[in-house]
Amino acid sequence: MRFFIVPNYGKRETEEILAELLRLLEQGKDEYLVFPLDRELLEAGGEDLGARLTESQRDFLAGCDMVLSIGGDGTIIHCARFASAENRPVVGINAGHLGFLAQMEREHIPRYLEQLRQRRYHVTVRNALAATLDGEECPELDFALNDIVLSKTPEENIACFEMRCNGRKIDAYRADGVIFSTATGSTAYALSAGGPVLDPRLKATVMVPICPHAISIRPMVFSAENHITISSPDSSLAIIADGRGRVTVPPGCVIDIQQSRYEARFVDFHDQEFFEILTIKIKQRG
Repeated sequence: MRFFIVPNYGKRETEEILAELLRLLEQGKDEYLVFPLDRELLEAGGEDLGARLTESQRDFLAGCDMVLSIGGDGTIIHCARFASAENRPVVGINAGHLGFLAQMEREHIPRYLEQLRQRRYHVTVRNALAATLDGEECPELDFALNDIVLSKTPEENIACFEMRCNGRKIDAYRADGVIFSTATGSTAYALSAGGPVLDPRLKATVMVPICPHAISIRPMVFSAENHITISSPDSSLAIIADGRGRVTVPPGCVIDIQQSRYEARFVDFHDQEFFEILTIKIKQRG
């Protein structure tokens, strides 16, 4: 098999895991290419890794069987973004704290590698979100596997949010911000802000307000087909997709939350159900 490997050297166990992985791949006569996610990239705020690929690396990615990520959920999300452009699936080896998205723990690498070689796995597809600003595409906001977060800027005490669904006004309220999450991202920031947990196979958009100044404002779940827009008539807003970068828009800018044209693909060994994994990980977090 051919593996495109992305190790996050910011994690304490990454170098040991990578050495063990490469030894196993060489024993199995698998082909691989290692693309380092070094400290410089990490300190740059998680920029688009795809923009750093050389032509030969991109060619290898296009012809590989899958992307192997070594790190935490953030590393997996970065990999999913550039792998989606080539329709390559991602499989994560957990070297982080929780690893909600990781399919392998270190001790299981030999067993799962053998399953990969024998093609005993499935590929699941998960939707991502994108946002346009006044009808214009924005490269920083074209793929969010977890969430797109709108928040007040530092100079604002609170922001007003006006939201519409399919052109009809839903509500207007003041808050610190609002999270638009995928079903995959429902276990991330949205969960911490009081949102529901969704089965990641669902194509849905979760809206979770951040510290709303009204007790009647609650999270809402929309079908992915709905057309959601949001704006702030009197406040500038900061927009962040998957914690990557930051875009600031002026008052009145219409932000269109929609499905991304890219989809993430993940290897699934069908060893555990999502809610079984959820229970284990939530106990670790608590």
